[in-house]
Amino acid sequence: MTGLKTPSEPSLLAEYAATNDAYMHYDNFSWQVGAVLIAGVFVFWGFLVEGDITPKLLVVSATSVSLLMSTWLLYCDHNRQIYLCKLHRMYEIETLLGMEQHSRWIINFKDGKPIYRVFGINGHKLNELIFLTTSLGTLAIGLFKVGFVIPFALPLVITIIVILWVRRNEKAIKKHLRMILSKK
Repeated sequence: MTGLKTPSEPSLLAEYAATNDAYMHYDNFSWQVGAVLIAGVFVFWGFLVEGDITPKLLVVSATSVSLLMSTWLLYCDHNRQIYLCKLHRMYEIETLLGMEQHSRWIINFKDGKPIYRVFGINGHKLNELIFLTTSLGTLAIGLFKVGFVIPFALPLVITIIVILWVRRNEKAIKKHLRMILSKK
């Protein structure tokens, strides 16, 4: 990036505010969408539990729920990659301006550990847990209602592939961000 003019402090502050707004949007929107889908799955389960259902209908239902929630988890993963990049840019601006709002979550330069920490399951891992619960819950209902049928493997395979895909993406985005940081 040689030859580029160094942005002024007001420009950096404006970029910081816009980047923070975008970060909040991408962090929150997945849950706004997810809340509706998750509620819908629970209502759908009520219909499955109460009704007379054929094995074929349960397989179609379990596959449909698995595909729907897979789409949601992949959407969450996509948004997470975007907001991690937004956080990365905010860290850069904080470094330039001597700010610490988000950089305190990353490292304390004295001992290499974060100043601020959270304990327990990370939000993106909770997304995976909800995905697994909703995707496999329909299978569980099917097992209790009609017993095991071979096509029940289809939603299970979809669920496993999506979890592996999201985990691969997580490693890739973290590697990418570390590479960017190491070049500075």
